[in-house]
Order: sequence, then C-alpha cells, then structure tokens
Amino acid sequence: MRGGAAALAERGGQDVTGVTPERRGRGRAPSLALVSTPTILGLLGLLAMLCVGGIVRLAQRQSGLLEAGAWVLAPLAGAVALGVLLIREMRRVEQIQVARSISEQRFRMAVEAARCGIWEWDLAADRIFMSEVTANLFGWRSGEVDGQQVLDRVAPGHRDDMREALSTAAIYGDFDVSFRVPPIAGARPVWIDFRGRGFGDAPEGGFAKIIGVALDVTEERLAQARAQAAESRLRDAIESTSEAFVLWDRHGRLVMCNKNFRSYFQLEGDILKAGVGREQVERAARAAIRQEYPAPGGRRGVREAELSDGRWVQISERPTAEGGLVVTAADITVLKTQEEARRIKEEELRRAVMNLEQSQEQLSELARKYESEKIRAESASQAKSEFLANMSHELRTPLNAINGFSEIMAAEMYGPMGDARYRDYARDILSSGQHLLALINDILDMSKIEAGKLTMRFEPVCLEEIAEDALRLVRNRAEAAGLSLILDFVDLPDIEADHRALKQVLLNLLSNAIKFTPRGGRVIVRAERRDDPLGERVKVSVQDTGIGISAADLERLARPFEQVESQHSKTTQGTGLGLALTKSLVEMHGGLLDLKSAPGQGTVASFALPVRQSRSVSGTAAAA
Repeated sequence: MRGGAAALAERGGQDVTGVTPERRGRGRAPSLALVSTPTILGLLGLLAMLCVGGIVRLAQRQSGLLEAGAWVLAPLAGAVALGVLLIREMRRVEQIQVARSISEQRFRMAVEAARCGIWEWDLAADRIFMSEVTANLFGWRSGEVDGQQVLDRVAPGHRDDMREALSTAAIYGDFDVSFRVPPIAGARPVWIDFRGRGFGDAPEGGFAKIIGVALDVTEERLAQARAQAAESRLRDAIESTSEAFVLWDRHGRLVMCNKNFRSYFQLEGDILKAGVGREQVERAARAAIRQEYPAPGGRRGVREAELSDGRWVQISERPTAEGGLVVTAADITVLKTQEEARRIKEEELRRAVMNLEQSQEQLSELARKYESEKIRAESASQAKSEFLANMSHELRTPLNAINGFSEIMAAEMYGPMGDARYRDYARDILSSGQHLLALINDILDMSKIEAGKLTMRFEPVCLEEIAEDALRLVRNRAEAAGLSLILDFVDLPDIEADHRALKQVLLNLLSNAIKFTPRGGRVIVRAERRDDPLGERVKVSVQDTGIGISAADLERLARPFEQVESQHSKTTQGTGLGLALTKSLVEMHGGLLDLKSAPGQGTVASFALPVRQSRSVSGTAAAA
C-alpha cells in the first residue's frame, strides 16, 4: 500500500507541475508561479488524506484488524478522484495564462511595429506613464513624466489645443488632439496624434485617468502639406491661364473653377460654390450665350459659342480618369474676326478671279488683234525699210549731180556767169543739196538698222584721231557761231570699232552741241579709260554750255524724228534723227548712250565702249 500511495502521489505531482523524472534529470524545476492558490490548497488536502489513510491502515495491520479496514477505501477513492480533478484544472489555468502571455507579446510587437505608443495620464497627480514608443516620439526614454513636461515639449502654437482636449476628456471622456513636437539636436520635427478614453471616477466628478495611444503622423502631415502645395500651385496655374476652366467630379458636382469662367459666363454669388450641381451652373451660364454651333471639323466634345458681350469662345469637354469632367473655354474672338475677314477676302478674291478671267479673255482677244496689227506694222515697216534701202541709188544719184553742178557753177569753173547773184544762187543750191543728202543718208542708215542690213566692221582704231577729224569738220561752223572747241584726251589705247560709225557718232553729238549752245559757249570732248567688271572700257563724253533739256524731254529725244520744242530749235535745222541714229550705233558697239541735262545748265552726252569687242560682235556684225 505504501508503494501504491507513493506512486499515486508522484503521478499527481507530475500532473500538477508538468515535471517528469526525465525533466528533473535535465535540471529543470517546476514553476509554482503558474499554480493558483486554490489549486495548491486542494493538493495539500489530498496529500493529508493520503497520509491519514496510510496511518489508519498501519494501525489496523498491527492490531490484526486488517479485515475491518475496508471502511476507509471509499474515502480514499474520493480523495484520489478529487486530486485528479484539481490537477486537470491546474493544467487548464496554466494553458490560459500561457496563451495570454503570447497574446500580450504579439500585441506589444504589433504596436511597436506600427509606431503606436501607449500612455496613461493620471489627471489628479498630473503624471503620465509612457511606453517606449510614446516617449521616443517626444525625444525621451520610457517612464513617467509630469504633465507640464509634456506641454513644454509641445509646439507653442498647439499647447492651448492640448489643454482644451484635457479639459474636455476629464468631463466627457473623449480625448483627441494633434500637435507638433519641435526637433531636438538636429532631428526632424514630429507630428503626433493623441487619442484616448477616460476611466475611473474622480472625487469631484468626471474621470480620474485617461488611457490612450500616440500615433506618429509626421509622414501623413508632410504628404498633406505637399498635396496642399501642389493644389495651391494647380490653382495658381488655373487662375493664370487665359482660358476659362471648370472641373466636375464623377457625380456632376463642382470641384473648382477660375475667375475667367466667372467672367466669361457672368456668374456671380454662391452659384459656383464647391459641390453645386453641373446642371444648375450650366443653366445659369446659358443666359450669357447668344448662339452656339458645333466646332468645324466635327470634333467630339468641342463647340463654339458667341457670348452676349460679342466675344467668341471655343468650349472643350474632356473626361478625367476618375470619371469627372474638365471643361475649358478659350477666347477665339480674334480667330473668328480673322476668319470673317478671310471669308470676305476669299469672296473678293473669287470675284477678282472672275473679273480676271473675263479680263484674260479680253486681253487674249486684244493680244490676237495686237499680233495681227503688229504683223501688219512689221510688214509695212519692212516694206518701208526695203523701199528706202532700194531707193538709195535713185535718191543719191540726182542729188550728187545737183551738188556737183552747183559746185562747178559757184566756182565759175567754165567762166563767169555774168551777174553775181547767179553765183550766190549756186552756193545756196549746193548748201541745200548737201543738207538734203545728209538727211537722206541719215534716213537710209536708220532704215538699214531697222532692216538689219547695216553692218559694222570692227578694227583697231585711234579714238583721238577720229575725234580730231570730227572736230576739224565742225570747227568752221563752231567758230562762225562764236563757240570754242576743246579736246581732252589722255593716254588712250586703241579700241576695236567701226571707223565710219564712230566718226558719225561724234559728228552727231558735236553738231547738236554746236546747234544748241549760244554764242560765247564751249564744247568739250573728253575721253578716259575706265575699269569695268565686264572688261576695260573707254568713256567718251561731249559736254556743252547750251540751253539744256528738261528731264521729261530727255526720255523721248533718242526716238527717231523726235525734237524738243523751244524757241532756239525753231531757228535751227534738224530732223530729229541724229540722237536716234547715234544711240543705235553706240549700242551696236556694245555701249549705252547716256544723256544728262538741265534747263540752262547745258548737256552732257556720254557713252562707254569696250576696248576689245566680244566674239559675238567682232569682225563684221549686222545690226539687230
């Protein structure tokens, strides 16, 4: 029996403590801290009953009364059953306590991972217990601090909020405040949310303590500040744009708009408060629209509207990714004005094209008539030129005979004619004949030029010798008119020219200068070498101090048979062919005749000839 009781007690101890002989052998002792007081008392009662039962059995065995010991078996069995129940209860309580410890550990780890601190504020003692996370947010270690220490760490601008939240929580129990903690030793400032509930009754009423959590919301506040700054920049950008702007959310409620939207559609008051419905705003804006059309090109969501103040706007609608709607209105008044002006110009251009087509038809008809008349005129001119060229012999032969006979008679080669007047008549006949012959020669030369039959024979000539010959021929006439002739040539090279044509040019220019220069005047012939991009040239000029010519008359002097009407010209002979013939002869040499003159200041006629003729005109060249 003693061995059985000992074994039972040992098994009971193992059940209660959870320690087997093997675990004891490894040096591990049971933890009595996990066993509650009632359980220990029950275990002691069980052991007492076992001990009493053992003593009774020992006494009975010694007295020989073993057979009568059966009366103690029932109490002993009950005690054993009670001990088993107590052991099982102890093990259940132990499991609950272990689970609670694990749960508390998990909760603590979760709170620390979320940077969520715990605090308890004793309002009566004005003491605050802080967890490590809460204390770190203030720059402290965990422990207890005074309420004033907490207020001192709060930014000055938020201390009144903290006091007000404490007063409210002491009465109503709810505590919720957000504040900033300035940085310490270069650390960044921290934003903290304190949230808690009151508990415990204060003697004067209300709550004695507040228990809550501390949340680090610094990143949230920084993100909120960045979002506010971005929204502010967005609003500034929207306000600075020249377009009207309005944003609706996905429910058709107003989010924001700019001042141009108010101005364009003349919207005032609370009609543009955030949250107002789109239909209400559009109904009010419709009053400012005079007319509205779809945009050209059929672009979706785009239309054009004329406002009541005369401006034109292009309204565009674009959906947002969140299901909202952005509406903009751009001022296109200038474009519409330009379009209208362009439309008017296009209409004018269309009419001008029609008129031009009509004029083109008329011009074509006139061109056909002109071509026909030109052909007739050219045929007539050709016939005239051919006639004059063919009449050269018939006109010159009798004139030469008249001039020859009159010269014989004036010289009385075959004896005196009697009366002296016959000799004067003969001289007059000779002078008239010579003048008529010169006129016929000029006409025939012009006819040859026009008919393309006048040829130039270019050869090296001395320009100074040709000029001296020309001066010699007109000197008597110049002296008779009381004029002085001056030749100014300096170191000139020989040039390639037609000797007869160049002499004719100088004679014509000298004759005009003598003819239109009053008595006492001068006629100067100059020549000088000039460098030209097209080659070396010699410039020749004939300058007089005559009556001069107006600019209007200069334009027509070089045309055949043109003369300037003046009192002086009426007293001088001329046909108007001299300058026209001179101009043509100079051009056939590759030069240009230039006339400069002013009334009362004389005239300068000049031309520049190439020293060497090009291949296209060298040798024998026909006038074009």
